[in-house]
Amino acid sequence: MKASRIFILIVTASLLALPAVARQESPIKFNYGIKAGFQGITYNTTDFDIEGYSFNDNIIQSKKVGFITTPFVRLTKGKFYLQTETAFGITYSNYGFFDTETLNSAEYELKTYCIKIPLLLGYNFINYPHYVMSVYTGPKASFNFTSLSEQSYANFKYADIYEELDKVEWYWNIGLGIRIYNVIIDFTYDFGIQRNKSHIHAPVEGLVFNSKRSNNVLSFSAGFIF
Repeated sequence: MKASRIFILIVTASLLALPAVARQESPIKFNYGIKAGFQGITYNTTDFDIEGYSFNDNIIQSKKVGFITTPFVRLTKGKFYLQTETAFGITYSNYGFFDTETLNSAEYELKTYCIKIPLLLGYNFINYPHYVMSVYTGPKASFNFTSLSEQSYANFKYADIYEELDKVEWYWNIGLGIRIYNVIIDFTYDFGIQRNKSHIHAPVEGLVFNSKRSNNVLSFSAGFIF
């Protein structure tokens, strides 16, 4: 998979870059921690559609928020650090549609369970012993448990329709982190860098609708680092 190769290259480059960018003669410090919080979808699409229904692009974010729990490890040298996580999450997506014939509204809701693994390169631009602020960025892979997903379609004319979901999604992560003693607070935004091709099936009618879309994810979390 092309995206997988790009992810591996970025991971390798980041590992090689850490000692080069951190030029202070300080030892590499190991930290670990855990955080938990909320995440919400903001849509990065205007052409997600089902035959006879058009996506209501006036709706820019999901009406429900999901949850996330994240153990992580961090290697710090000077003001720079590398961090990776294993984030267990629940994500909700709500899509509003218009029936192009009757102009009635329809809604698609999706609940997914996933594990998200990023590789983040961070910089502590404020770096006091008990107070730190940082910015960070890096790639993120989301592995979806498609068999556990929950879908519901309201007010569609097709019976028993369902979406065939992608098992892996790719994002680019940027964020702001705050550390006060051992308490950390993170604000993160994930840009969907892969426009997933959706296959929406209407088995009773024997129809399959194809569309492309990607999502962005805004999250807030808090926890402890040791």
